[in-house]
Amino acid sequence: MLRSRLLQGLGIGMLLLSLVAACGPTRAGETPSGDVIRGKADVEEVELQIMESFPVRVIVIARGNLRDGCTEIDELHTSFDEESKTFSVQITTVRDKDAICTQALVPFEERVELEVRGLPAGTYTVDVNGKRATFTLDVDNELPESSGEDVSWEEAKELILAGEVEQVTQLHSLEVTLELKDGRRLVTTEPEIDAVFDIVDTCGEPCQDMVLATE
Repeated sequence: MLRSRLLQGLGIGMLLLSLVAACGPTRAGETPSGDVIRGKADVEEVELQIMESFPVRVIVIARGNLRDGCTEIDELHTSFDEESKTFSVQITTVRDKDAICTQALVPFEERVELEVRGLPAGTYTVDVNGKRATFTLDVDNELPESSGEDVSWEEAKELILAGEVEQVTQLHSLEVTLELKDGRRLVTTEPEIDAVFDIVDTCGEPCQDMVLATE
C-alpha cells in the first residue's frame, strides 16, 4: 500500500514537472518582456486567395501551430517593400512567463488582407514569418479612367467579336470600358450586368487572351 502511494505521488510529481517545463523556460525565438514572453508564430502553410473583383483583392491565410496551450496570437504587422515587391506579414505570440500549461500543439489560422489596390502589373512575394508564396497581377490593379469615346452597345459587341479588344472592364453601373489593341479606349453601356462577359464567352479564339475585369 505504501509503495503504491509513493508511485502515485511520483507520477503526479512528474506530470506537474512536465507541465511546468512546457511553459517555464524561454525557447528559441522567444523574448522575456516583464511578466510575459513574446515570440513569433510557427507558420507552416501560406495560402493566397485572389478575390474575383476589380481592383483585385488578395487575402493571405496563414496556418500553423502554437507551441503550447498557453501561447496566444498577439499581433499582426504587415509591410511592403516596393523595390523587392515583397509583402512581409509578422505574426507575433505572447504567453504568461509563469503559466503552467500543456505541451500539446494548438493549431491556428489567421487571415490578412493585403493592400494591393494601385499596384502595377507584376509578380509579388508574400512572406509570413519566413514562409513564402507568390501571386501575379496580370494588369495594373486600378480602375481605368472612365473618360473615353462613347460607342453603342452594338458597336462594342462587333469590336469584341472581331478580336480587337485587349481588356474589358465592367462596373456595377453597367458602364463597360474597352481597351483596344490599337491603344484606343471606348466606353459603352451594357443592357444588363455581365452581358459583356456573355459576348466574350461566345467569341471563342479571337477573345482567348482578353483580360476581363469587374468592379
